[in-house]
This record gives sequence, structure tokens and C-alpha cells, in this order.
Amino acid sequence: VRRIGSGGMGQVWLAEREGDGFRQQAAVKTVPGHLADPEAVRRAGRERRLLARLEHPNIARVIDGGSAPDGSPWVAMEYIQGEDIETWCRNRAVDLRGRVRLFLQVLAAVAAAHRALVVHRDLKPSNVLLDETGGAFITDFGIARVIGDQSHTPTITTQGVVVTPIYMSPEQAQGQPMDGRSDLYALGVMLFELLTGRRPFMSDTPYSIAVMQVTAPPPSARAINPNITPAVEQVIFKTLKKRPDERYPTAAEMVESLRIAIENPGGFNPNDTQPHRKPVSAATQPVPVTPIQPQQMLQPVYTPPRAPSDFMPAPVSASMPSVRP
Repeated sequence: VRRIGSGGMGQVWLAEREGDGFRQQAAVKTVPGHLADPEAVRRAGRERRLLARLEHPNIARVIDGGSAPDGSPWVAMEYIQGEDIETWCRNRAVDLRGRVRLFLQVLAAVAAAHRALVVHRDLKPSNVLLDETGGAFITDFGIARVIGDQSHTPTITTQGVVVTPIYMSPEQAQGQPMDGRSDLYALGVMLFELLTGRRPFMSDTPYSIAVMQVTAPPPSARAINPNITPAVEQVIFKTLKKRPDERYPTAAEMVESLRIAIENPGGFNPNDTQPHRKPVSAATQPVPVTPIQPQQMLQPVYTPPRAPSDFMPAPVSASMPSVRP
């Protein structure tokens, strides 16, 4: 019907498939013939196979796929008529609590993918679409891998950047082996951006941003948006640890920690991977933080005193619409 997206690895088209008494819309990802090298063909086939093994209400489903007469690959996916998560929140002025609830949908989908041993490897706001009801869908598994598959796809090459450095984990930037904890790092960057209106690492070039991912500590989210609770900030800090073994072991544990942080904004220890166990010594007690009223999670999203740029999104506005949990 029309082109709805394009990038360095292909184009996405809105298409329709007609059958016996029905018409189905789909998002068809194509790789132009001049880009359809053997790696592109393998990547498209891998995406179809990986999506076929994923069943979750927050993951866009694969419908079909194959090769065009010229040999170029294509993948047809469920068409999500909506906006990426950043645009959706900005256009509806979603408050902090609403943003965290939307983000929990994304986390649940990533947890399901990881249980199926699939690592996305390119999580970013543009790959999370929301429909008009607030339902979130993860898309674009084009460079996803099965956990344990260490076949090499470079993230930064002399021809350009395959993965967006803004959301790239330190181990990914260094070309090291990756697992689900690399996806969690990207989610930590997304959550930081969703709640503050800016990214934790910004610079003039993709390469320098990748260097910052490896070497620079993240700034305080509460210093940018004072309405973020200490408990939520602790979740962000833990997710953005440089060493994978210092992050949450699984997406499911990050989901649980974030839920607890919302319910107990002033008394949560994200370093405790078993938050419901009974403490047996002083060493297992939660880290004390300054108490804060839960109502502060409903305060407007703070607008940072900076001008927008290519590496900083436009400031987000604020109010309190109804958002599906």
C-alpha cells in the first residue's frame, strides 16, 4: 500500500493480503536487491524462525515470509497501527506512573523472549510500538540471536552502525559475548529516557557514545527529574551497571523489582534478588532511603532545561490520562 519505514538494513511497507472473504493488513519488511547479500538473506530467515517460536501478547507476530523473484528476502509481520513509545507518551502527556506501567509491558515481553532463549540485541524506543489502547508491542528481531549462538554480527563497522549506540550495552560495544542482560541494559537506557526526557549518554558521534557506554557512569535520573522516586532510580542504576553480573540476572527479576519500587517508593533494595524472603541478618536488610510519598510518582514529567537535538528528544509534556495497566 505504502512505505511506512526505512533504514540501512531495508524498508518496511504496509501491505494487504486478501483471502476468501477477508483482508489482512501486514507490515512487510523487504531488503532491496542491491542490499540482498548472503548475510541479509540469512538474517531475514533467522528473524522468521525466531519470531515463529515467540508467543506473547506484547510481541508482534510473524505472518509469512520468503524470497522475491530476484532473491531478496521479505518478512511479513502483524501490522501495529500506532506510535513508538516515546511519541505515544509525549502526544498523550502520560505521567510517570503511566510510563512505568507501559514499560512493564515491554519488560514482560522481553522476559518471554528470554525464556524462549531469544536475545533481541536492538531494543530501543522505535522498536516498541503502542496501539490506541496503550498496548505495547516489541518489533524488529532482525539481529536477534538464540542465547548461546555466538555467531558474529558486528555492531560498529567501517560502513556504519548496525545497532544504535545510544542503547548499546558495554559488552556489545566491545564485541564481547552477549546474553539477556545486554537487553536489560538497553531497557535501562530506555527507562531513563522515558522518565527524564533525555538519554543518559549523549555526544556528537555514535563512536563517542559507544565509548561512554563502556567508561562513563550514568547520571542521576532524579537530578534531572526530581519526581522520580529513589526506589525507581535504584532500579535504573542497577540495570545500567557496566558489568553484566552486577545487573539483574533475568528480565523477570527486573519486572518484579520495578513493581515493588512502584508500590514501595521509599523502601526498596534492588540489590536483593529475593525481595520477599525473610531477612536473617542486618546484612540482608533493605538499603535505607529517604521516605517519599507515593503521590510523587504522579507528578508531571520534568522538562530538562536543554534544547532538543539529534541525540536528545524534544521535552515531554505532562498530565494524567487514563492508561491501561
